[in-house]
Amino acid sequence: MSNQLNHTVMLSELLDGVNLPLTLNEDVQITSIADSANGRPNSLCDYIKGELPTNHEGLVLLVKEEVSGYNCVVVKNPQVIIVDIINYIKANVGFKMKYHSSKIPLTVKIGLNVVIEDNVEIGENTIIEHNAVIHSGTKIGKNCLVRTHASIGGDGYGFIKNAEGELIKQPHLGGVELADNVEIGANTCVVRGIVNDTYIGKNVKVDNLVHIAHDCFIDEDAYIIACSELSGYVRVGKRSRIAPKACVKQRVIIGDDVVVGMGAVVLKDVLNGSVVIGNPAKPLRQFKSN
Repeated sequence: MSNQLNHTVMLSELLDGVNLPLTLNEDVQITSIADSANGRPNSLCDYIKGELPTNHEGLVLLVKEEVSGYNCVVVKNPQVIIVDIINYIKANVGFKMKYHSSKIPLTVKIGLNVVIEDNVEIGENTIIEHNAVIHSGTKIGKNCLVRTHASIGGDGYGFIKNAEGELIKQPHLGGVELADNVEIGANTCVVRGIVNDTYIGKNVKVDNLVHIAHDCFIDEDAYIIACSELSGYVRVGKRSRIAPKACVKQRVIIGDDVVVGMGAVVLKDVLNGSVVIGNPAKPLRQFKSN
């Protein structure tokens, strides 16, 4: 699946499908679902707080309060409404599949009890070890290694509360893309994106028992070591190293050539070339000066 609709739909139809009126002066064509950090033309996304997306033509925001200069539909709970709209699209319009059928070259080596769902693409000379699961919407590059019991492209944990306080599961429209020469360790989980793809760049090495949450972006030559955890939307720069049992808060940016120390809890962005340790994580020079 992807965030692209099977065909263009008018905003009024989507709103009517969840029993909401069209309050804009003109109807808008919708071709995709977007997230608030990556708005795109003729897309629909929910917006709660933080930096606004680029205001593309045809972008519509589901918001609690009107935002000046944007096409806005004001609702009580934008996160719940976007879930309702996505479920309506699934039932009545559908989302485009990225790969349509699984493509697996003869040079790919597949172990025992491996599950490879439809809508998967795997590059030449990749190895998938025993009992691994490759979910729909996953692309794996050339010369990769996915070790035993790894899960690539499954849904993440994401839940939100409705007006009654009940937990609602967030749909995951994105997939996972592994570039060439990536290694994924045993019992590691790489979660598909909620809207866009989770991406792991060329030559990245991920150890055993690692959790990489939805919509993460890990740039080339990075190392993610055993029992560490990256929350949603985390970005890790080139050649950076996340040490064992480190934890990175959602939407944090780790720069290039960074070392995150063992057991560190990273709550803020980390500048290029830094070494951070501790809970909460701070630059190593601060600990030395103290």
